[in-house]
Amino acid sequence: MNKEVKLEIVLNDDAEKIRNIMVEISENETLRWFKNGNKPFIPGYNSIDMQRYHTWDNKYYKIIYHGNIIGVTLISHTGKEHGRIDKLYMLPEYQGLSIGSTVLKLIEDLFPMVKVWTLDTIQESPRNHHFYEKNGYKLVSEDQEERYYCKILDGNIYDSDSYWHCKDLSYNNFRECNIKFADLHESNISNSRFSDSNLVGNIYLNSYLANNRFTNVNMNNSIFADSKMNKVEICHVSLLEAYIHDINLDVEEKANIVMERCDLANSKIVDSNLQDLKIENCNIDGMTINGVKVLDMLKCYKKNCE
Repeated sequence: MNKEVKLEIVLNDDAEKIRNIMVEISENETLRWFKNGNKPFIPGYNSIDMQRYHTWDNKYYKIIYHGNIIGVTLISHTGKEHGRIDKLYMLPEYQGLSIGSTVLKLIEDLFPMVKVWTLDTIQESPRNHHFYEKNGYKLVSEDQEERYYCKILDGNIYDSDSYWHCKDLSYNNFRECNIKFADLHESNISNSRFSDSNLVGNIYLNSYLANNRFTNVNMNNSIFADSKMNKVEICHVSLLEAYIHDINLDVEEKANIVMERCDLANSKIVDSNLQDLKIENCNIDGMTINGVKVLDMLKCYKKNCE
């Protein structure tokens, strides 16, 4: 089976084909596991741009079976011993053929340094539960929507002087300490304070960052993706050359974004849903909509209303 199944890095040219595959998978999952109009939560599954975005660090793989793309897997990797399988989807006609088990083995071979693998899967799919448990994943927790799994590979990952395991370091102060390239997994650092510190290149993976505050922090070239940032406040921040894309507002909760006193000169909004967008008390000199100046539109409107 290993010779018949391969993992190859997704390329930009694959994006449309993978989008079509994901649409088919989502429709099948909806019919098989969901009722009352619910659907599986697969952010951006029907977006070509999202498929391209996932390629940013070359850890988005297409599953090849006998030369055909039959699914995808997305890996998040902190650079140390922890890896997370964010996505693993295959077309329904290729499920149940042991291909998925081969894919899991190929993933482990791609990242031999990873000793702890984690993932989550929906409660509605007992097939997924059986599949992961059959392949060595242990259920570690669950809630109404998700089941959370972990697999620790053979070998004592803590048998090293460089490991701190189950240590209580709370209320300690660290001054002028070098902890670069450290890896914190399943660690509680709530209510910690970082000041005058170098945070360049940090990776926060599957972490709970509620009530965090970043002040006077250099976060150039940072990426915040695949995250929940509801009710965040972003203020006094330089967003020079920022690229904000594929943002989802939970319309069921009537969520909205409020922007006040923001300098958005020379910015561009493309392919976005601006339904019921309100612009009030703003400088709109030079602002255009589809190439037409807004000031000219307003002049025509006022003229017709006279």
